[in-house]
Amino acid sequence: MEQKARFFVDERKCIGCGKCVKVCSGMVLEMEEGLPHMKSFERFGWRGCWRCQHCLAVCSQGAISIFGKRPEQSLPLPDATLGQQIDRLVASRRSCRRYIDQNVERSLMDTILQDMNNVPTGGNAQGLEFTVIDDVDAMYRLWEVAYKGMEANARRGYFSAGMNLRMYDIMKRSEEELRKDDMLFCGAPHLFVAHQKAVGQWAADAVADCNIASAYFELICNAHGLGTVMMSYAASVIQDVPQARQLLGIPEDHYMGIIVGFGYPEIKYARGVQKDRSAKLHRYTDKH
Repeated sequence: MEQKARFFVDERKCIGCGKCVKVCSGMVLEMEEGLPHMKSFERFGWRGCWRCQHCLAVCSQGAISIFGKRPEQSLPLPDATLGQQIDRLVASRRSCRRYIDQNVERSLMDTILQDMNNVPTGGNAQGLEFTVIDDVDAMYRLWEVAYKGMEANARRGYFSAGMNLRMYDIMKRSEEELRKDDMLFCGAPHLFVAHQKAVGQWAADAVADCNIASAYFELICNAHGLGTVMMSYAASVIQDVPQARQLLGIPEDHYMGIIVGFGYPEIKYARGVQKDRSAKLHRYTDKH
């Protein structure tokens, strides 16, 4: 299995500290004559190596390579000032409901999708799949099919999950100013969908993995100056309009609970907000 995982230790660099053994998620590493080795295992996943690359990441000497990944190719850790930037990012990100009708620059799109390779998943199973519409014309075709299907369903009194007649009427009125004639996707020129096979005992993992990925994608987009809107109702409409789901090519057995619209924002904000959830913060203590 050492060969299958392409686990390699540079003996000239290794100092035998054993950190890689201590952080190995699959517990398949062991020290032998002062050097780490990979034990035999049945298969990748819960019965062996988790493919997490913790061994590569923890080695201070850069002595470990795995799956053909070399330590010198990894990104360095962020400095301490990143925390302040994250504070600003979380306080300033918001749902964007007005966009410029323009494609996101290809190089930026590639950078964001590259970042998404590192999104965490349950058991590091990495079953997540991403479907992205990063072309305005393709997005319009999806909108046309989904929107017409939504209206047809509403006329016969059927509303997708998360909606009712009263809310539908309010959303319709919001098209006049807030949503630029699009209550469904808020005029977003692009769409990101995280989806994963959801069957049997792993169905719950699919839900968590997709929702976590959507949250990561939204923050990464905002960090690069893009606007985003997380949409559960739009996802429900796509579920209820077969032609729309077919356009996206998402398999029927895949969970798809939240989708993210994104693009260049039409209106830029000047500052973050000042929300206060202190009344809903609960800290455990054993003092009574």
